[in-house]
Amino acid sequence: MKKDNRTNKSALILSVVFVGILVLSACGPAATPAPTQDTAAIQTQAAQTVIADLTANAPPPTQAPPPTAAPTEAPPPPGPTPDPNIPVAVIPTPAAGEPAAVAMYNTTIYGGPGTNYVVYASFLGGSTAKVVGKSEDGLWWAISVPVAPTGSGWVDAGWVAVSNADSVPVLPTPPVPPTTEMIPPGPTDPQAMALANVYVRTGPATNYPAYGIAPAGMSGRVIGVSEDGLWWVVRINPENVGAGYGWVMAQYTQASNVDGVQTIQNPDTYASVPPAPPPSGAPAATAIEYVNVRTGPGTNYPVLGVASPGASAEVSGKSADGAWWQVKIPTQYSSSGFGWVSADYVITQNTDSVPVVDAPPAPPPVETTPPPPSGTGCTLVSQTPVDGTQFAAGSGFSTTWVLQNTGAEKWDEGEVDVRYLGAAGNIMLHQGSDVYDLVASVQPGDTYNFSVSMIAPFDPGTYGELWEVAMGSQQFCQFYVYITVP
Repeated sequence: MKKDNRTNKSALILSVVFVGILVLSACGPAATPAPTQDTAAIQTQAAQTVIADLTANAPPPTQAPPPTAAPTEAPPPPGPTPDPNIPVAVIPTPAAGEPAAVAMYNTTIYGGPGTNYVVYASFLGGSTAKVVGKSEDGLWWAISVPVAPTGSGWVDAGWVAVSNADSVPVLPTPPVPPTTEMIPPGPTDPQAMALANVYVRTGPATNYPAYGIAPAGMSGRVIGVSEDGLWWVVRINPENVGAGYGWVMAQYTQASNVDGVQTIQNPDTYASVPPAPPPSGAPAATAIEYVNVRTGPGTNYPVLGVASPGASAEVSGKSADGAWWQVKIPTQYSSSGFGWVSADYVITQNTDSVPVVDAPPAPPPVETTPPPPSGTGCTLVSQTPVDGTQFAAGSGFSTTWVLQNTGAEKWDEGEVDVRYLGAAGNIMLHQGSDVYDLVASVQPGDTYNFSVSMIAPFDPGTYGELWEVAMGSQQFCQFYVYITVP
């Protein structure tokens, strides 16, 4: 019991002493308080630290985020889309490591670095071509195009992806050919509208020199067709071209009202003029197209011959207006040893100091005359029934064509035939033979009536047949009829 009392007394004494210390502390001078902190800031810092740690040490996601919805329709390609009637270029494929251009979109091959040059062909997306040069401004690439007069054409750098082309040469910019002004047609006239920039030439082939370009969208009055049916003869302004007519490739045009136009005889071609190569460093002109070499600086001067693409000649002078160059040619073509070429179809070098040369006397003006018809041409004068006539199903009728011999030779009844060529949907209308001999010879300028019996099909629709006048393998003209069954 004594031991317990001592323990209790000690505890009591310690408690009293502890309380006294607390009282003395309260009565003494106040201690300097510790600086306080913004609780919100502390919480924010702590949260940022935790988030950083969690982010750094987070495990990889077990599930990918949902994919972004793909567009339901691909956007249209930004590149130009050539007209489907324009032929597609046939071009060589570059070998591995050669400079190459891949068309990213459908685009066009031009005759020079710009859309105001003639169109050679279409360059389809995904096609590859060999790069042979670049333009002076770096915005166009020259590619190998064997059918082009100079062997190359130009594509917009924005529509192709090019590789291995760092060292290709910079090519000189060819001049932009002039615009050829075609005579506008009337509403019902035979006519052809250019689908792309197309040359108007002096004859129906690419080796005939060009008068200039008919821009896309320009229409001209058609006065005839070539013997092979591949070129239209169009009226052009006789004030600019004395002949008053030129030739455009039908493939680059959209024609209307041309049924029965006369077949035009091909004009003569001129001899090639091979000039002597110019001395090194001399003023020179190099043809970029087939170009006429004339006796003077103008299309009204006679033609001496034709310079082929790539031919070069020494330049001896220029016209006062700078539109023509005087060049040296062999004396067998000109006794003076000089001829003149249009500046629109040549590239020149070292010509800054060539003198202006007076033009020779101009030849007398030539009356504008229509082109001569082909020796074996014909024209449809009239037709009964007219196209589009309605016939009851299964009804019979007769079709009559009146054909005129517009050639220079007689249609001999023993040699010339009228032949059936084909029918729409292979549904024939005519009854009887497919080949008919002429019942009489037809002199130039005279007409011939050809009639054949036909039966309208039993099903509703539009039906037609195509016929021709021909001698052996030589076709004079084609004509047709179409009807409807309601």
